[in-house]
Amino acid sequence: MPTTDLLRVRDLVPDFLACLDECAGTPAATWPDRWRSRYLDRHPDVFRALDRDGSWSGTVTADVLLGLGDRAADLAARAAAVRAILPSGVAAVCDAMAWSNPADPVECVVLVGLHRANGWADDLSGRFALFLAVEQLGAPGDDRLLVLHEAAHVVHDRRAGIRTWPDHGVANGLFTEGLATQVSAELDPGRTDEDYLWFGRPGYRGWLDECRRRWPEILDRVRVDLGADDPDHHAAYFLMRDSPLAGDLPKRCGYLVGLTAVRRLRERHSLPEIAGWPLPRVRAEISAALVDLPVPA
Repeated sequence: MPTTDLLRVRDLVPDFLACLDECAGTPAATWPDRWRSRYLDRHPDVFRALDRDGSWSGTVTADVLLGLGDRAADLAARAAAVRAILPSGVAAVCDAMAWSNPADPVECVVLVGLHRANGWADDLSGRFALFLAVEQLGAPGDDRLLVLHEAAHVVHDRRAGIRTWPDHGVANGLFTEGLATQVSAELDPGRTDEDYLWFGRPGYRGWLDECRRRWPEILDRVRVDLGADDPDHHAAYFLMRDSPLAGDLPKRCGYLVGLTAVRRLRERHSLPEIAGWPLPRVRAEISAALVDLPVPA
């Protein structure tokens, strides 16, 4: 298990695969209960964090588990590959953001996440942790940008306690996503903006071109909604799901706005300085950065 002074890794994939082995030869109707008792219940702190309202664990079916069982070797390979890139990726983020407290390392949970997302940062026992769901990762070795981005969120939380900020705040969403994307761009230079914003996955040049073409309209909408902190406003700028407030805005366009705004802030401030700003300073700086913000090149 790759662990350094600033990184702690918990790999839950072997327990998931062992659970599937135990399911073999038993009635499929019993598999979801076995999944809960032999996988989820062995890591109660992790799955409390994932299943706060009970909706996530209720979606698993025998068919879902059977499909994942057919990928057992692939899941194990992806887990090994992402574990291999974690030490250098997390170390680079900690160095860039000036975090060096071994008493509070970056915790990373590698798991089978049942299609929630490929990676995310979320509260785990009172501190942000990095979650990586191997069933949604790219080809082995292709997830460095994802690791850098999500690790930046975790270190940002260490610096500024962002887990206490509004979950759906538009202003702080622009800032946190822009900063995490900027960190990944500085640590893995030479790629395109669509790479940084979509973690290297192909097919998003058209999305980027549309955002650039509609930049004045997007900025006008963002400025109006900057103080919003409800799920529908947040979804309009940061999620792939439809929002009644989005209209035909390009989905996730807030990521590009946030990155462009943070790049403007980087002209005058270092990454560690920016990462330490409290929420009132963040709101003020983002509001100022959006004034006449040029179309990203």
